[in-house]
Amino acid sequence: MKGVFTRFCFKLLPALFLAVLVCACNKEPQPSSSERYTGDSYGELHSPLVKDEDTKQHLTRWSCIYFGSYPTNEVVKGPFDAVDGYAVAAGDVITDAALYTKLEQADWDGNDDAVINGKRYHRINGAGAVTASGDHKQHYLWTDLSAWHYYAYAPIKWRVLNIKGATALLLADRMMDNCPFHSSPEDVTWSESLLRQWLNSTFLDRAFSPAEKMSIVEASVENADNFYFGTTCGPDTRDRVFILSEAEAFASEKAVDYGFYPGDGFEDPARQFRSTLYAKCRGSWWSPKETSLGGSFWFLRTSGYTKANAVYVGAGGDIYNRGMMNICNDAAVLPAIYLDLGSADYQIAPEVSSAL
Repeated sequence: MKGVFTRFCFKLLPALFLAVLVCACNKEPQPSSSERYTGDSYGELHSPLVKDEDTKQHLTRWSCIYFGSYPTNEVVKGPFDAVDGYAVAAGDVITDAALYTKLEQADWDGNDDAVINGKRYHRINGAGAVTASGDHKQHYLWTDLSAWHYYAYAPIKWRVLNIKGATALLLADRMMDNCPFHSSPEDVTWSESLLRQWLNSTFLDRAFSPAEKMSIVEASVENADNFYFGTTCGPDTRDRVFILSEAEAFASEKAVDYGFYPGDGFEDPARQFRSTLYAKCRGSWWSPKETSLGGSFWFLRTSGYTKANAVYVGAGGDIYNRGMMNICNDAAVLPAIYLDLGSADYQIAPEVSSAL
């Protein structure tokens, strides 16, 4: 059941939404008379550039950076058919029989990582997936649960949701992995959840070097009540990695400033994300629907109509305030971090637009 957006309103700048082409990463985006920046800038990076007169036609341009790395692209030795073709993005599959043989013969460490010719790789079999099946539609096709699958690490691309001074709020441009919100169907809030623990340990250690971790800010994370149902969501937390809240994805001026439509009941292109091939291998579902083709759904850290549920964003970008059982095992994870731009070693990435 979707929550009904009836009790929230605010002023939006008068602007007409028009299609905008993605700018080259080395050029500063130039706002038109109907666009506005929603926060500070830092060097070549800017807070989102938005057009927002008609919220259902809003358009956002995000500055982006590369920071950290994560298993992303699968190395195969021949034809690949484990995922529907429409859900595979360019570069997701590396067909290289010689490299595949080297990976089979590599020395793997305790984290199932190996380095070949200076490049880092990760391996996984069915036991390492959150969920693995050979006959579940819109899920990765596992034909042999004991066979190793090999993934190349790739730079993580982040969208800049906000800049204040030299600190940037970043949201991953793709969903990188799979982890349930919690491990058992019990009342739980973000502060006690499996997903919070996993993000701030396993994910943090895999995605970032010790030097990179030094630039990630341990931030105060607010856990406000569910907007529609009033469910309490536990104490505020301090996290280095987290997921967005209901208020950050809709139902507040903050959500608008981050580039999202401030309501539900609408498939917002700004909230549509695709999972990586590694996330799919780990068990993430993808959509066969034309308007969200190949997209995945992602949890927010806000409790649903009970604390045994978590609010989530559908593959089409719509908000489900009632939530889903927190043990759901095929949602993809869309992490967020605060980064000290003044100390971080990052690279500018191509800008992203919400235009379809």
